[in-house]
Amino acid sequence: MKKSTLITIIAISSSLSGLTQAELSFDANLELDTDAINTKVESTTYDQNGFVELNIYGKHQNGDNFVLSKGTVRLTTDGDDHVVVRDAYIQLGNSKWDLQIGRFEAIDLFPLGKDTVIQHAGGVSVYEANKVRGFVGDDGGQIALHINPTKHISFEIDTLFGDDDTAGDNTTAAAGVRPSATWRTDGFRITAGYEKVRYDLIAGGEIDQQGYALSTNFDLGAANINAAASYMEDDTTDQEVNSYIINFNYKNLGGGVIFSQEDNATGPDPEVTTAYLAYTVPIFDIKNANVTFAGSFSTADDVEDDETTALRMRFNYTF
Repeated sequence: MKKSTLITIIAISSSLSGLTQAELSFDANLELDTDAINTKVESTTYDQNGFVELNIYGKHQNGDNFVLSKGTVRLTTDGDDHVVVRDAYIQLGNSKWDLQIGRFEAIDLFPLGKDTVIQHAGGVSVYEANKVRGFVGDDGGQIALHINPTKHISFEIDTLFGDDDTAGDNTTAAAGVRPSATWRTDGFRITAGYEKVRYDLIAGGEIDQQGYALSTNFDLGAANINAAASYMEDDTTDQEVNSYIINFNYKNLGGGVIFSQEDNATGPDPEVTTAYLAYTVPIFDIKNANVTFAGSFSTADDVEDDETTALRMRFNYTF
């Protein structure tokens, strides 16, 4: 995004703030990471990166019907593009159904919990059931339908059009579809989902993948637990991936374990196990400022670079 575009966004946001009939709000936050990563074949590398994020919300309501929008802009500390757009969508409907159109993330079918840092060894695939979850590239779009027949049951049908890859041809690409169903009650939730993505590549060939996931979230005493299993098959490469995760959050502490295994048409079938842990500490007892110390350790089989250790110190400040 060019500087002039950012100035235009800020100017429009300032003008909208004068419309008292709209529920308009702003917030911002900073996230800054300092990392040290070591692998079996490379010495320790150090990096620092992060962003300041501006969120803009607007909503009008008439009885049970509503129209709302959200825009999120990030000013990053590194990379060629120092201004990036995260969310940018309109959502309209009521408590029974709504339609969401734009750029956003759909429901999480493979929740990572307190995933401050997760580095998998050996480049082994971990399928997080997110091929059609959202945040598509420059040549794609997204539409999701949410249906809420009861307070315990909800459905989401998320779709992508165009392509989600810079090597894809958005003029002939098909689309992606990702239906899911959720059942929830006090302290317990279970979600099942399926996704299918297919598009053509400019250089020839195609991306043709489909997958399934089942996840659950529940309270166990004062802790909150996530567990999920997923399966993906690639019809182009004849690869299959099975991934599993369990993680917890307990007050300021969080952690988890991920296991994933590839089943390839030729060559080895590598697998990876990654454990991660994070602990958050308030800064000067200020509610909106904290620092998180986190690490992950990963080992893999049937790969050359079979061990990775990562450490991260993350500062968060909401203002």
